[in-house]
Amino acid sequence: MHGELFASRCSDECGSVPMADHRLYPNFASIALCPCGALLRPHIVWFGKIPLEMERIQAEIRRATVMLVVGTSGSVYPAAGFVQIARQYGARTVYVGPEAPLNAGVFTRVVLGKAGEALPGLLASGT
Repeated sequence: MHGELFASRCSDECGSVPMADHRLYPNFASIALCPCGALLRPHIVWFGKIPLEMERIQAEIRRATVMLVVGTSGSVYPAAGFVQIARQYGARTVYVGPEAPLNAGVFTRVVLGKAGEALPGLLASGT
């Protein structure tokens, strides 16, 4: 959804597949080029841009029977709206985190607490 920091992709979006990239670029002149000749850029989504793979994400959410969300504010869209899509398609939705998210009312169940403490028991119970 947000990409990968240690991957690069074509800045011209020529269709080349993103590639692993752990190099450091000390200056503009050292930035690698895509096979098409365009500069490479980090394979991440900048603020205000549409996240990656949204159609695939929404298709998987529609197929889900349970959605487990861990530690989010519930205020950043489009991700904050995923729980509503899951509920529309009949999934049970569970939130786990130290405080209730802004969209807590949409979840089937809200479990307040540290994820490392709450998740083992929650997952063992099958909820």
